[in-house]
Amino acid sequence: MPWHHGQVALADALRPLRRLFGGGRRPEAEKPLRAELLSIERLEERARALAASFTLARDPRRKARPFFSRLEDNARVLREAYRVLADDVHRGEFVPPAAEWLLDNFHLIEGEIRDTRHDLPRQYYLGLPKLASREMAGIARVYAMALELIRHTDGRLDRHQLVRFMAAYQTVAPLTIGELWAWPSMLKLALLESLRRLADETLQGRDARLTADGYLAQIGGAEDTAPLASLPEVLETAYVVRLLQRMREYGPLVSPVRAAVEERLAAQGMTAEDSIRTEHQRQAAGQVSVANAITSLRLCSTLDWTQYFENVSLIEQVLQRDPAGVYGRMDFLSRDRYRQAVEELAEATGEAQLRVALRSVESARQAAELKSADNRAAHVGYHLIGKGRRDLETDVAYRPRLTVRARRFIFAHATSFYLGSIGLVVAALLALAVAYVQAQGGAPWVQAWTAALLLLPASEFAIALVQRLAAHVAAPWRLPRLDFQAGVPEDARTMVVVPTLLTSVAGVAELLEHVEVLALGNVDPRIHFAILGDFADAPTAELPADDEILDAARAGVLALNARLGQGRTDRFHLFHRARQWNPGEGSWIGWERKRGKIEEFNRLLRGAKDTSFRVHVGDPEVLPSIRYCITL
Repeated sequence: MPWHHGQVALADALRPLRRLFGGGRRPEAEKPLRAELLSIERLEERARALAASFTLARDPRRKARPFFSRLEDNARVLREAYRVLADDVHRGEFVPPAAEWLLDNFHLIEGEIRDTRHDLPRQYYLGLPKLASREMAGIARVYAMALELIRHTDGRLDRHQLVRFMAAYQTVAPLTIGELWAWPSMLKLALLESLRRLADETLQGRDARLTADGYLAQIGGAEDTAPLASLPEVLETAYVVRLLQRMREYGPLVSPVRAAVEERLAAQGMTAEDSIRTEHQRQAAGQVSVANAITSLRLCSTLDWTQYFENVSLIEQVLQRDPAGVYGRMDFLSRDRYRQAVEELAEATGEAQLRVALRSVESARQAAELKSADNRAAHVGYHLIGKGRRDLETDVAYRPRLTVRARRFIFAHATSFYLGSIGLVVAALLALAVAYVQAQGGAPWVQAWTAALLLLPASEFAIALVQRLAAHVAAPWRLPRLDFQAGVPEDARTMVVVPTLLTSVAGVAELLEHVEVLALGNVDPRIHFAILGDFADAPTAELPADDEILDAARAGVLALNARLGQGRTDRFHLFHRARQWNPGEGSWIGWERKRGKIEEFNRLLRGAKDTSFRVHVGDPEVLPSIRYCITL
C-alpha cells in the first residue's frame, strides 16, 4: 500500500476522535481498527514512514484536545455492551463468539480502564508532543503510533514486535522520555478503542437481528403486502441471515418475502449464500480481533516496561556510554534520576533531549582525557546532577524558569533564609501578642513582659513551622547508588566494620553472634566483616582480664572463618588496638575512640604501617583490594 494511502487510513481512524473532541455527533458504529496485516519488516517500514510524515505542534499544551473524554466514552460503550449482551445470555438469546470473549473478560477490561486513568495523569498527557496536521491535530504522537500498530497487526502484540517497531520509528525521529513512559498506556488506550469499535459492531449486528425479528412479526398472511413495502432497500448481512433462519418457522407464508429478499440482494450484487458466508466471516473476524485485543491487554499488564524502556530509549543508549563506566552499573532509580535531569535541561522534543545526553557524555569524555580516569568529572552524572551541571547548562543554552532560579537562590543562601524565616515568624507572633496587650490597655512594662514570656514558645513554634515547610518544599536528594543485586564485583569489594569495646568474654560472645547474623544475611564472597576492637578505658595500659577477653575474640573470629568462610580465612577479621595515654581524659584509652578506630582502619587499608592496631586475625592479603567500607 503506498504511504499516502496509509496516512489517509490513519486519519480515517482518528477522525471519530476529532469529531468527538470537537463536539460532533458520534457515528452509530465506527469501523474496527483493521488494515492490511504487515510482517515485522513491513511494520518497521511503516514506523519509519510515520516518523517522516508526522508534523508536531509547537505548543503541545495549547494544541491538545480533551483526550480523556474519549476514554470515558469508550468505557461507557463497553459497559453498555456488557449489560446488553449479558442480558441476552440470561434470556437464552444468540450471542456471537466475539461477544462471549467480551463477557468472559470484561473484568480485565474494567481493570485496564481503571489502571489507565491512574497511570496517565491529565497534566502528564498535556505535556506529550501533539500532532499538527489535519485530522490528527491535537492527538498525542505516541497514541497515533499505537493506533497504527493496532491497525496493521489486528491488535496482536508481542514484545519483540514492540521493540522493533519503536526502534524503527526512532531511526527517523527520536521520541521523548515522557513519550516512551506513556507508550504502555497509549497501547492500552488503543486496544480499548479497538474493543469499543468491535463492541459497537457486535451491537450493530444484534440490532439488525432484532430488526429482522420485528419485521417477521409483522407478517399476517401471504396476501399481506405491507411487510414487503417495509423491507430495507439495503440489507445488512446480519439482517439477511436472521431472516433466512427465521423464515423456516413460517413455511410458505413468507415465500413473497424470500423472493423480495433475493431480489434486493441481487440488486446489491449478492446472493443469500454470499450473505451467509460474509456474515460468518465477519463474526469470525470479530472473534479473532476481540481475542487479540484482550490477549494484548494481558501482555501490557505483565510486560516489564522498565526493561522495555531502557531497551528502546535512545537517551539511555547514549548515557550508557559513560566514560567512567559507572552509569550502566547503577540501580534503576539512579539512572532514572539522570534521565530526569536530561528532561529538565532539554525542550520537550526527542531531538533536544538526545542533544543534551550527547553533550553530557562528551563533557565527561573530555574530562576523562584531560585528567586521570578516576576523576569524578569523567562520570556523566557529574555534569547532569553534580558540580558540572552549570557548565552543561551553558553548553546546551538552558534557560531556567523563574521558579528554578528562585529555588537555587534560596538554596545558595539556605542558612540565611532558614534563620530569617524563623525570626520573621517569631517577630510576627510577638507583634500580635504585644498589639493585643496594647489594645487591652496594658502598660509598656506589661507589653515587654508579654514579649519576654512568649519568646521561647514562639521560637519553638516558629522552628517547627519552618522545618515542616522546608521538608515539604525541599524534598530530600536521593544519592546515586550502584546496583549489586547480581553480586558485588571485584572492583567493589567491601568491608563491613563493627567498631566496638571489648569489655568481657560474655560481651564478645554476643558480638560474635551479631557478626554471624550479618554474614548469614550477606553471603556475597566479596563482602567481608571486621571487628574493630578497643579495650575499655583503664588507669593502666593493661588489665589482668585483657588477655582472656582478647583470646575469646580471636578464637571466635577463627571459628567464624572455619564455619562460614567458604574455605577462606579472609571473610572475617579482628583488628584490635592497644590503649594509649590521653592526658585530657587522664586515662588509658583507644586513640580518639570510635572515630579514631575508623580513621586508622581506613589508613591501614591504604597501606599505613603506623596505626595502633596490635592484633589482627584473618588473611591480610585481601586488604589492598577493599574499595568500600561500611560502618555498622
